Amino acid sequence: MFENNMWLIVVAGGPLLLAILIAYALLTRRDRGPAERRESDRATERLYREQRD
Repeated sequence: MFENNMWLIVVAGGPLLLAILIAYALLTRRDRGPAERRESDRATERLYREQRD
């Protein structure tokens, strides 16, 4: 009987833990402001130019 309960915990607990972690990541994600976005775009363009040269 213990094996069945343990298997239930493993099978149900894994997806539950994954769902909690995904929800946490989505809730704590912050949006970048316009200045951060521009700086990121400039840095990306600079890296692409350096790779082409």
